[in-house]
Amino acid sequence: MAGSETAGRGEKPSIARVWHGVTPKTKRAEFIHYVGVTSMEEIRNTKGNLGAWLFTRDVGDNTEFLLVSMWDSEESIRRFAGDDIKKAKYFTRDSEYLAELEPSVTHFEVSGKV
Repeated sequence: MAGSETAGRGEKPSIARVWHGVTPKTKRAEFIHYVGVTSMEEIRNTKGNLGAWLFTRDVGDNTEFLLVSMWDSEESIRRFAGDDIKKAKYFTRDSEYLAELEPSVTHFEVSGKV
């Protein structure tokens, strides 16, 4: 993921880490709260994190989640996720909410801002 300056604008590249999950719509509000006090809290308190956002959308009887966190480097992601940064990180009660524990996350190099 290493790269040079972002889009020629002198900005240091950052990395977006994207996790996806699905929960029954009936557990939507409870899961949003749970994510806020577990993963979002830990992400935001990890050195090198540049921010985190939780996106939701209802699809039929389910709610889909995208958790997007921004990082200054792969090393910073390792502080949060462990050595295998491609592996999804789960917390104690995640399996009570999620339809499945997807094994991996996706990373994107942020190549510019609008």
